[in-house]
Amino acid sequence: MTNDLLKKYIGKKCLITTGTFGTNVRGIIIEVNENWLEVETKKGNELINGEFIQSIKEE
Repeated sequence: MTNDLLKKYIGKKCLITTGTFGTNVRGIIIEVNENWLEVETKKGNELINGEFIQSIKEE
C-alpha cells in the first residue's frame, strides 16, 4: 500500500488484516511513517509493516 492511501485512515479506528500471516489488529492508526503504521490498541501501541497489509476496514 502507498503512504497516501494509508494516511487517509490516521485518527480512525480500523481493523487491519495481513491475510495469510493470520494477524488482525484493531485500533486507531496514529501515524504512518515510510512503510510502517503505528496503531494504538487496547494492549498498547503496535507497529505494522505496510507491505504485509491485505485490508483495512474502518469501524
